[in-house]
Amino acid sequence: MVIGARKMLVSALGVALAGSLLTGLPAAAADTDSDGPSPMTYARTWYDVAIAPATAPAGTPVQVHGYIAIQPDTIWERRQPGRGLQVEIYFDPSGTAPRALVATVVTNDDAWFAKTFRPTTSGTYDVVVANQGTDVMGTRTGKFARRSASQPVRSVLVSGSKDGHTARVRVTVQDVVTRIAPQAVYLDAGILTPGYSANALAGPSMTNRRAEGRYGSGDVTTSDQDPWDTFYSGARTYWMSALQPAGLYDVYYEGPIRVETDHWDSDGDGSLQTVAVPIPWKSVTTVRVRRASSTTVSASATSFTGPKTITLRGAVRKVQLVSNTKAAIRLSPNTPVKLYFDPAGATGPQYKKTVRTNSKGIYTTTYRTSMSGRWIAKYPGTDLQAPSQGAVTITVK
Repeated sequence: MVIGARKMLVSALGVALAGSLLTGLPAAAADTDSDGPSPMTYARTWYDVAIAPATAPAGTPVQVHGYIAIQPDTIWERRQPGRGLQVEIYFDPSGTAPRALVATVVTNDDAWFAKTFRPTTSGTYDVVVANQGTDVMGTRTGKFARRSASQPVRSVLVSGSKDGHTARVRVTVQDVVTRIAPQAVYLDAGILTPGYSANALAGPSMTNRRAEGRYGSGDVTTSDQDPWDTFYSGARTYWMSALQPAGLYDVYYEGPIRVETDHWDSDGDGSLQTVAVPIPWKSVTTVRVRRASSTTVSASATSFTGPKTITLRGAVRKVQLVSNTKAAIRLSPNTPVKLYFDPAGATGPQYKKTVRTNSKGIYTTTYRTSMSGRWIAKYPGTDLQAPSQGAVTITVK
């Protein structure tokens, strides 16, 4: 199979959209008895495949979509929309798991197909177009990268309409736990309707609700990069540390989205027909930003012949804003700590008591123990401080 070149279609914004032509074996040879060369015929198709968004946490929705065209018998004939074609979608996960068929769809009257998945690992989507379900006419691939997620994830649909046309984009965000050092925070976006971002500045953004430190309420966190890796998918990156306010942040989508109204250049002028659909300026979801904490626990004895009364001791430390330009890790006085005991076996943790740290941020308590297992100390956290826990294992002979 040979990959050729696609005619360049330039949008009203001057954006060039490049695709691919997939060519099979010639369907017929030239007629040597004719007065001139006969047109060479082909079995081939052309199509794009996009993943939207192409990067997201495991288990969140992503869409595989694209257009399909059929090249007529002669090479100078104009390609036509591939309506009603069967499309097989395979997923080849990273690692040793086998490639598997995950969906079969059919193109619509605009020769467009789309299917939503919830991948749990990185991998490649292979899209295979078959002629009447048997002859493979071409294959295109799109890669999905799983983003790690240690905090709650929100994935929301954002939409807008204009002149009877609707644009839809999916925005995926995570809650954030900030520390002393800055860390990357990602807002993933994927356009789900035929079209693309209207400009490089479009994309998701966050606005803080709570004034703290050098930030006033409503300050927008500065974007680190252009969000669009492809016409349909991208991520906006922010660098956040404990200097940013803790609390709720509102998530918005900025900028219009181009919706294609004539992908097939019906008027023959070489340009796509599109309409810029504005996205209403309103909060689509929220992100909770909390500062990190850590909780420790130790036992006065970890291996003994029971039963025995042991002393449990530990501390709670919090990342705290100490000035407009400085954050520090400090012991936390008068802070509740919940103690659980998880016995060896399948019983699971059992709540035992709640203690509080003293004026220095240290807690101490005693408990009579006769079973092997783990003592777990949990700081439950607050709206502004993330929870944390520590554990110690004891063995009773």
